[in-house]
Amino acid sequence: MAEGLDLDDAPEIDLSKFQFKTEPRKYQLEGVRYGLSKPFFLLGDEQGLGKTKQAIDIAVYRKHNEGLKHCLIVVGVNGIKYNWIKEIEKHSTEKGFILGSRLKRDGTFRDGSITEKLEDLRNLKSRDEFFIVTNIESVRSKRKKMDKRGRKIPNSEQVERNEILLLLQKMIEQGEIGMVIIDEIHKVKNAFSQQGEGIHYLNTPYKIGMTGTVLMNSPLDLYNIFKWLGYETNSFYAFRNRYCVMGGYGKFEVVGYKNLGELQRKLDMIQLRRLKKDVEDLPEKIRMTEYVEMKEKQWQLYREIRAYIEQNLDDIILHPNPLSQLTRLRQATGDPAIISDTIKDSAKLDRMEELVSEITKDGGKVLIYSIWAEMVKSAAKRLEGYKPLTIYGEIDAAERQRSADKFQDDPECKVMIGTIGAMGTGLTLTAANTVIFLDKPWNPANMEQAEDRVHRIGTTRSVNIITLVAKDTIDERIEELLEAKDDLFQGLVNGKIDKLSRAKVIKMLIS
Repeated sequence: MAEGLDLDDAPEIDLSKFQFKTEPRKYQLEGVRYGLSKPFFLLGDEQGLGKTKQAIDIAVYRKHNEGLKHCLIVVGVNGIKYNWIKEIEKHSTEKGFILGSRLKRDGTFRDGSITEKLEDLRNLKSRDEFFIVTNIESVRSKRKKMDKRGRKIPNSEQVERNEILLLLQKMIEQGEIGMVIIDEIHKVKNAFSQQGEGIHYLNTPYKIGMTGTVLMNSPLDLYNIFKWLGYETNSFYAFRNRYCVMGGYGKFEVVGYKNLGELQRKLDMIQLRRLKKDVEDLPEKIRMTEYVEMKEKQWQLYREIRAYIEQNLDDIILHPNPLSQLTRLRQATGDPAIISDTIKDSAKLDRMEELVSEITKDGGKVLIYSIWAEMVKSAAKRLEGYKPLTIYGEIDAAERQRSADKFQDDPECKVMIGTIGAMGTGLTLTAANTVIFLDKPWNPANMEQAEDRVHRIGTTRSVNIITLVAKDTIDERIEELLEAKDDLFQGLVNGKIDKLSRAKVIKMLIS
């Protein structure tokens, strides 16, 4: 039974008025019905159950039947905005755009400036896209500490909304934006952060908060989310005093909690949360691609390596294994520290940490794969607090099996990291419910074999398979070529194409 689910008064969806582009599964249709019965609610389904599709379907249904002009999607993790655009294209006939993004000469998109975001909002009435996607940083409510004379401003007067937030608020008041979806809403649980304050100016007739993370780690985590959804009118301090036991010096420290049953009932009234184990018609493998954005130093290294490849392209094309000559470029999208002594930024490892935290908080276990042992070691170092098991080429067969047995049998062992070559064959690792690929092998059969360490005969639940892709890099070109089942690309992988075709594919990969 889904937590908080009550469909007694939920409307039946008239499919003659609106046809879904991709047919929802039974539980997803149930979620859409639930969402249409409440103007504001929290969609807290476990990761992998299709929260994005359900939210898109709800928004599109409201457009066609209630006249919504635009739906604003605010993402708590920046790279997810690209996932939303792809999911909108996949699950609806509507269009979406990323606020402020602009096309570059090389055909890729870049993030827009504040001026470009404002320009898009001012021209919103003339645009035909229904969905507007932006990141949470766009709705920060700035704090102004001093006035023009350098005098300290009282806390109650410090909030200075930024221009984007003011214009979004105006668009909402004018009815141009009628619905807001905040993805990864747990990122704004702090009511006193800039983003936490900013979301309260997005007061549309319809709101959906989305999270796959259980929010009851602390009652205080729920306050800002309840407030934005319109289900909490008391001050933060009144909420805290209702659900927290205060102690310590001056009784300013939270030392315990109270009235948690009451709080859980309030949460159940507005939340739809379902677990994979409770969903009957769940697909066996749920594939997701998550895009991450590299920071400037990581981009700088990537561009330097790409320039070297372009200068030596003739030699690379003639190499017996030209794809091996692109290894450093691919590693630059993963962990620059593998090939640089000075650059440590890694967008993939940052996102990996967030995902592992979410998965393990819900009691899940996770396998993490890379092609390279160096990347496995980097990931293990980042996740050392989880005491991860590692498997790569230098580890002998007996030790690999001992690690596999520990992962399967020890409930405290949550994370296992390995190379696709060493951990992707011969082991049974069905204790995991999620697989993360930090990079993809050239041959998709090797990836499927690695996935099947988890998804094997006797598996009774679905498996999340997440691939992390660095936006606008060779990662994305590989995704596109694999998805298209490109014959030339497969020929290059198999070493069965001529020099001219080799050049064409390699230029495509590094474009």
